[in-house]
Amino acid sequence: MRTSTILFGALAVLVLAAPVKAELVFDTNSGQGREAAGTAFMNGLYEGYTALSDERVQVMDVIDGEHFNHKARRAAKRSSVMPDHVQDRRLLEADVPAFVSARKRLYDAWDRGGRHLAPQAAAKAQVSYDCWIEASEGTNPAVGLSSMSQGRLDDAARCKSAFEEAMAEVEAVATLKPTPAEKMKPAMAAAPAPAPAPAPEAPKPFIVFFDFASAQLNAAGSRVIDDAVETGERLGIVEYALTGHADRSGAEAFNLQLSLQRANAVRDALVQRGVKASGISVAGRGEAENAVPTADGVRERANRRVEIVLL
Repeated sequence: MRTSTILFGALAVLVLAAPVKAELVFDTNSGQGREAAGTAFMNGLYEGYTALSDERVQVMDVIDGEHFNHKARRAAKRSSVMPDHVQDRRLLEADVPAFVSARKRLYDAWDRGGRHLAPQAAAKAQVSYDCWIEASEGTNPAVGLSSMSQGRLDDAARCKSAFEEAMAEVEAVATLKPTPAEKMKPAMAAAPAPAPAPAPEAPKPFIVFFDFASAQLNAAGSRVIDDAVETGERLGIVEYALTGHADRSGAEAFNLQLSLQRANAVRDALVQRGVKASGISVAGRGEAENAVPTADGVRERANRRVEIVLL
């Protein structure tokens, strides 16, 4: 999500200095050009999140561009795509109730059939909500605003207006009510239907750990990658999402770069094992999402990791 101005400044220097294109570091365009063949609602989410990702990349917000690109990819694959959680965004305390209420309005409308009765408007409402909450991070009109902060305030107002407009359209037609339980009872007792077979569980993320200040794979990490590839082949999975992390020892900009180097090291190892590079997405979170919370400057092995998610 949004990081501090200092981190973005450091990140810009790293990206400009890097000998490779930014798309090799941030996964901001893998959702483009996909064939969305799901419901009208899912297709609307795909189109909306693709446009929102492009919009964020255009203003050099590659982290949120990557976030919305991943949502577009999930929508194209007809996977569940939920609106952002309020606690995942850095909001002013006074703004939190408005977003809690807005998110509840979305789910209430879904319960009344909104995604089926007004699919395009429902998709626009969800994407506009995500746009609104993302643009509201770090904005505070009570203090002196930079031009960037004012721009985000304007963006938040635009997205909020689009959310309200779309929600009004959805709520006008979302009038379905659940059938009372007593009306669903059969007239005559019938033999119970066989229980459906449980859906196969998605494999848990595979975790590759790294030594301090290193992006070099060790023997244990190589075995984890072997297990991930074996599982992927057994399940017929061809897409892998890699997210690199670092502990809080060292500068934020250095740790962000290191987390990306670790993710790319795992990517190279997957390719060496026969996984197609086009099916691998790579991201780095630096020290922003520690598995074990620590104070700044503390070395923690559990935080020096790459998570491999089989999609």
